[in-house]
Amino acid sequence: MNEMMNDDYINIREMLSDCLSDVRVRAAKKGAMGIPTGFQPLDDLIGGFEKGKVYVIGGRPCMGKEEFMLSMMINIILESKLPVLAFSTNHMKSDYVQRLLAMYCDIPVMHLFQGNMEIQEWKRLDKRLGDLLDAPLFMHDSLDLPLNELTETARNCIREKDIHIIFIDCLQMIDFTNEGDNPSDRVAKVMLSLKQFAHLNKVPIIVGSMLSRGIEYRDGFEGKRPQLMDLMNSSFIEGLADVIMMVHRPEYYHFYQDEIGRDLCGRIEIIVKKNALKPLDSIFLNYNDKTGVVCVRKKRKSTNDENFDIIKPDVVCVRKNSKSTLKPISLKDLNSDNEAVKKLIKAFDLEEEIPF
Repeated sequence: MNEMMNDDYINIREMLSDCLSDVRVRAAKKGAMGIPTGFQPLDDLIGGFEKGKVYVIGGRPCMGKEEFMLSMMINIILESKLPVLAFSTNHMKSDYVQRLLAMYCDIPVMHLFQGNMEIQEWKRLDKRLGDLLDAPLFMHDSLDLPLNELTETARNCIREKDIHIIFIDCLQMIDFTNEGDNPSDRVAKVMLSLKQFAHLNKVPIIVGSMLSRGIEYRDGFEGKRPQLMDLMNSSFIEGLADVIMMVHRPEYYHFYQDEIGRDLCGRIEIIVKKNALKPLDSIFLNYNDKTGVVCVRKKRKSTNDENFDIIKPDVVCVRKNSKSTLKPISLKDLNSDNEAVKKLIKAFDLEEEIPF
């Protein structure tokens, strides 16, 4: 009996030993303990995604929340090469894969959707597609996803695929399957279950959250910036989440400069509103609303803007008002002697589907 009881507590000596071990690891990694997000300024702020913690990312429609989450998935599976499990409650798997492909290959989503791409876009598709073929990304789609289905799928994937991190696109679409509960109670129970699952299975969970329409009725630059109170069923999310980030695009609300005159066109702001034992701040990333590319731009020596990095040197982040002079063309209209096209046809057995 005493031996069983000993498993339920730990003395201060052991706790201090564990704490100092963590400090040594952080020192060796220069501060980051968790899985890198792929955005260094954000890693400097939150320390990456740490095991056992729940991260909530809130955003209104058209703010780039899903693109931001997809960008982090791409960074993790390709840079860190760690297995990722993603749950889609709003879209089919095919829609997510198409958007992911458009982002990684830097191709406008509509060009990819219509199959009409410029020659350089076909070449980029051929060049980068191979990186994704064996990437450790696993996806599950289900509208009104039952919580027990989510946890069972996640547990199986952790055991069979060695999943290191879990993404869920929408907290409010997870169904607790208890018809007697009101929305607030359901969100509270789902958040508590996610928190327990993350802790027991030692994986970070990143979950997107809807925001209320209140933002749309507020005026001014600061009025449009999301606050914790804008989270739907905010009190339960605030209390149980370890880190809360908000995704905001001032340009969407026709704010093209901030209060100190920095250009906000094509920029997305990640606002850290809760950050357990760490500072609160915000960072700006570059956002292309045609391709969905989210990246950190390289610093320019001639400007005071400090957030100018780019993930891939050959990815061009195009401004919203920029226009291409090249004409998109479909696969069937391309010359079959084109090397990129021949490789795509061979890799995906397209001869019978696309006759030349």
